[in-house]
Amino acid sequence: MPGHAASWCEGYPSVCPSPTCAQPLNPASPDTFKLITALLGECTGEAPLGGLFPESMIHLGGDEVNTNCWTKSPSVAAWLTARNMTADQGYGYFVNRTAHIAAAQGRRPGQWNEGW
Repeated sequence: MPGHAASWCEGYPSVCPSPTCAQPLNPASPDTFKLITALLGECTGEAPLGGLFPESMIHLGGDEVNTNCWTKSPSVAAWLTARNMTADQGYGYFVNRTAHIAAAQGRRPGQWNEGW
């Protein structure tokens, strides 16, 4: 996450930037983080050493993310502008927020960092 997730748009179109630009996942949509919280909850059981993957660490992705879609999607571009963020800063926001979700569920997050 947020890349390699275009298939999520089929069932949850609100987590994608637009119908023509399916990834990376939409950082401007609260639905994106609700879905991530629920998905990670299934993996973690929302408790240390619980869930489908009881290991203490969980990998969250973060690699091969092309943020051009965010700057071309009006809603995401407006969200970035309102927060005075570049697309790269939006990526940082996304991976940090996702890491906090994993940590709140008792996991140590692991991510590719694309230079962060």
